[in-house]
Amino acid sequence: MTGTAGQAGPDPRPLVMKFGGSAFAELDGYTRVARYTARRIADEKRPVVVVVSAMSGTTGRLQQTLDVLADDPPAQVAAMLLTSGETVSVALLAAALDAAGVPALALSAAGTGLLGEGPADRARLIRADPAVLLSGLEDCPVLVVPGGQAVDSAGGTVMLGRNSSDLSAAAMAAALGAGTCVLFSDVPGVCTADPYLVPAARTLPEISYEGVRRMSRHGAKVVHESAVDWAERGDVRLHCRPFPWTGSGGGGTVVGQGPEAAAVVAHKGSDVWRFRSGPERRAAARGLLAEGLRTTEFDSASGTYLVVPAGARGTAHHLSAGRRHDDLCLITTVRADGRAEHVLVSRADADAEARRCHARLYPDPVNAPGPAAPAPAPAPVKARSAHSDVLFGSRAVPVPRDGAH
Repeated sequence: MTGTAGQAGPDPRPLVMKFGGSAFAELDGYTRVARYTARRIADEKRPVVVVVSAMSGTTGRLQQTLDVLADDPPAQVAAMLLTSGETVSVALLAAALDAAGVPALALSAAGTGLLGEGPADRARLIRADPAVLLSGLEDCPVLVVPGGQAVDSAGGTVMLGRNSSDLSAAAMAAALGAGTCVLFSDVPGVCTADPYLVPAARTLPEISYEGVRRMSRHGAKVVHESAVDWAERGDVRLHCRPFPWTGSGGGGTVVGQGPEAAAVVAHKGSDVWRFRSGPERRAAARGLLAEGLRTTEFDSASGTYLVVPAGARGTAHHLSAGRRHDDLCLITTVRADGRAEHVLVSRADADAEARRCHARLYPDPVNAPGPAAPAPAPAPVKARSAHSDVLFGSRAVPVPRDGAH
């Protein structure tokens, strides 16, 4: 299933689309995605691979439930639970597609052709086998697969880390020679700042692989860093778009051979740790990286710091030499030339500081790159699906772990 640029007629290469959890904030989101997929199939007449995330809020809810029962459960057990949200989405979308008159093959992690290694709850993707997906497409031209999942050498399901559906989609697109991979999310594209925090943020029409990789490396929730690596190696353009999307052509951001860009990142989902010395901090960073966790190291006049994704399990022994500062938040300005400027502020001032940094970066909105990112609706707060508690109910029930009743 390969094609050439000059070939007439329908493109025979599969279309790979990923839908983030925000697409499923409401249950009828599955119906909207199914109808949109049906339109794309009718228009383009080629096989389709749809990669889905869990409904917004589900994985976090599952993690909270797990935390009630155990501080540090086995990685394989955690992976089994935390990947169940994507499994639910696969089944619901396949059902919605069938209802829309589009038979689809719902696959598990084993059907993705993705192989991972390392801790089961944050494994590293090492191979994407197109033969597995091509076999599925021979049975059915529409595949629905779980994002952020792979199998290990023993055939067990592993999780590729949080927010890794982009990685799954990019790796599959590269393996299939798809050329383009469409990533749908709740933002208008790759922006110069999080539009939920900075109303003046701009949507970049295009950006280079290195430009978006640098943003991701410095903590921006744009495209998973490893997804960019797989896309670049496979010569896959990543098209980042919002969903629902009803336009015809254009829009969003194309990640490929584009220009560099500057951006502001507010690390609101991370914890700030202070260390007594650089060697202690570097040792902690190396240990966390070995666990599959990327961190941000920086120095300021007030000390030596490490910024770590909040809520990550298995980090306590690596951070034992540091002290967490819950009242602090890091704001990073990433320059187009690769320089990064860090500033620590109180969490209460983080949004305002991000806006000030963006205004300094782009003082003239008229000449800033790309159109202004439309304000998220209905409010600048990321949505959580009302159905994300489908597995456990609407409230977390504290379960005693010491035998008390």
